[in-house]
Amino acid sequence: MVKYIIYILRWIVLAIPGALFFNKVKEILGIENVYLAMVISQAVMGAMVYFLDKLIFTTGAIPVPWDIKPRGVCTDCGHVGKCYRMQGEKCCEMEKEGGNSFRCEKCALKNLKASAH
Repeated sequence: MVKYIIYILRWIVLAIPGALFFNKVKEILGIENVYLAMVISQAVMGAMVYFLDKLIFTTGAIPVPWDIKPRGVCTDCGHVGKCYRMQGEKCCEMEKEGGNSFRCEKCALKNLKASAH
């Protein structure tokens, strides 16, 4: 959800520069057709923003603290329902050790508090 919100914020932040760029494309290229100018400006903006989106969605530079499984089984108590686990580079290593499996909210918070001490 955090990445989705960042993605939407990215669209909002780039709306004004996108509109300015659209107007510059019309002016510089002398295009009166609004649709053609929009396609050209969006193609160029998309090529530039591709790298920002790649940063948001694939590099892990923007951490998302939890993986959420809408219907899972808690590793600790066996509760069936929404389950969570910590995300991160050590996720797979921790899972092999039994430390990063999906847990219900109650057990996830208990495990988080225990690991903080």
